[in-house]
Amino acid sequence: MLHELFRILKPGGRLLFSDALVIGGTISHQEIATRSSIGYYLFSPPEHNEDLLRKAGFHSVKTTDTTENAVSISRRWREAREERRAALTAIEGKANFEDLQQFLSCVHMLTSERRLLRFLYFAQKSA
Repeated sequence: MLHELFRILKPGGRLLFSDALVIGGTISHQEIATRSSIGYYLFSPPEHNEDLLRKAGFHSVKTTDTTENAVSISRRWREAREERRAALTAIEGKANFEDLQQFLSCVHMLTSERRLLRFLYFAQKSA
């Protein structure tokens, strides 16, 4: 996919994307199952995205660790949903509400402990 983005990007063009699934430590099978319960996800080792960007032809690859934002957002999102439990349960159903709460708790725990990291990537195509 990065090769295709590089191909269609104009010379001097820039790419910015985020990856919330960079492995920072040991994660159990159950934690991976919970974290990936709401869709299809690929977990990657540190430096993997940077390597892929360079192999695709990008330069000026810069990485910013935004894990602390994920910690804060997951906590605030879970707390806001908890405050609205009755209304959200009526809309989503109890099982769906609980599943999303469990997902958010897992994200918060994994990012707080830095076992799962979120990075922002910036790369540029030569002019």
